[in-house]
Amino acid sequence: MIQIQSPNQFTKAAERLQRERMGVRRSDAHLYAVTNKAKGVTYNVHFTRLNGQLFASCDCPAGLRHGRQPLVCKHLAAVVIFLRGIQQMRRGN
Repeated sequence: MIQIQSPNQFTKAAERLQRERMGVRRSDAHLYAVTNKAKGVTYNVHFTRLNGQLFASCDCPAGLRHGRQPLVCKHLAAVVIFLRGIQQMRRGN
């Protein structure tokens, strides 16, 4: 799991995301399916709160990196951008 602390964590992931089209859909509460439109591959991004801190995980290879710290991947960045867009629409911005 990755603790989400600042927007700076998403800089490189957002750059990678710009090169590929992703589709995001909500699967369940706090669970999102992200599909790479070119490759047809879908990964799941899950958000959770522990002790007031926000954490996220993705089941892609970058998010699972066995034995090493997981990375903020383009799938996680896609969901964050998606949720920010929804939030802005609800606020009327």
